[in-house]
Amino acid sequence: MLKRFFLISLFLLLPFGIFAETLKFADAGGSGAYPYNFRIINSELFAGGSLFNPVTKANSDQKVSEYLDLLKSFGVKHIVLLHVPKDDPLNARLKKLALLKDIKVTEMKMHAKKVPTALETEQILSMINEKAYVQCMWGCDRTGAVIGKYLRSKGKSGREAFDAIVTKGESAGPLGGFKVTAFNKNLLLYFWPEVAEEAPEILEKF
Repeated sequence: MLKRFFLISLFLLLPFGIFAETLKFADAGGSGAYPYNFRIINSELFAGGSLFNPVTKANSDQKVSEYLDLLKSFGVKHIVLLHVPKDDPLNARLKKLALLKDIKVTEMKMHAKKVPTALETEQILSMINEKAYVQCMWGCDRTGAVIGKYLRSKGKSGREAFDAIVTKGESAGPLGGFKVTAFNKNLLLYFWPEVAEEAPEILEKF
């Protein structure tokens, strides 16, 4: 608890810039001090996996509430929920718990064949501007693509955004980042539509 208080105090005191170094945490396995694959991109954008722990899907409401309190301590006002299967009981539970903390949960369904529209992207970026936690299930691919889009909106090149979100990249999670696989081709094109002209050698890997 003391360690967390120190972290929050440091976070509030530092002039956290748009491209300040991403903060990552060793205890981000999903049932400890931090949510699964949790990282702080900057003072606006927080990212990770399901607050219920995608490995077990068994975190209690009390544990999820603790994570919501942590996010709220950083000023988070929104959760952008990218993993939106039909009639998911975990999403319904999250909405109820978040409502008690005055955090708004917005579903933005995203997967290999469906990426946010221009209007949805504008809404996502607007929520991030107000401080948001962006999460899919594992906090890697879909979350990574949204982080990439955000970085592009702040002036990063496609290559810079790509390098930042792939596994071991600056903005990837401590447990993994955006994977180079054919399954993620549409996610790649979402944040880097110019990849065919700018880096065909990367597109070939997808």
